[in-house]
Amino acid sequence: MNQPQHHSADRQPVVLVVDDNPAIRDMVSWALELDGYEPAEAAEGQEALDWMNNAAREGRYPSVILLDLAMPGMDGQAFLERLHKQWQALYPLPAIVVITAGTGGPDAVSLGVEQVIVKPFHVRDLLDIIHQLIIK
Repeated sequence: MNQPQHHSADRQPVVLVVDDNPAIRDMVSWALELDGYEPAEAAEGQEALDWMNNAAREGRYPSVILLDLAMPGMDGQAFLERLHKQWQALYPLPAIVVITAGTGGPDAVSLGVEQVIVKPFHVRDLLDIIHQLIIK
């Protein structure tokens, strides 16, 4: 009996979008919602950490974090360092996709993340990556 997999009892996978550009957050969140994910948004690293701490108290963990590296306030790299320090010991670490404007920036391996995407990116490519990360 191969039943189609439903996530009805289970909630939709949460994807946290951390980017200081509201237009990008809106576009990506909208696309995520259409694709069956539950988007959450933060404008910079500290806001993202606060969101994650609140979500963790409710037992909701993001499956994937989309992280812009260049942000005012706490930038992507500082966020990653804090996340690894604070989060890893207590909770499952989400898959992280870094979004960067510059080519020749740090690669996924040196950042310790699953994937690096360079702006401008096509939202469909981003969704394909998220899908692959969530089903593995």
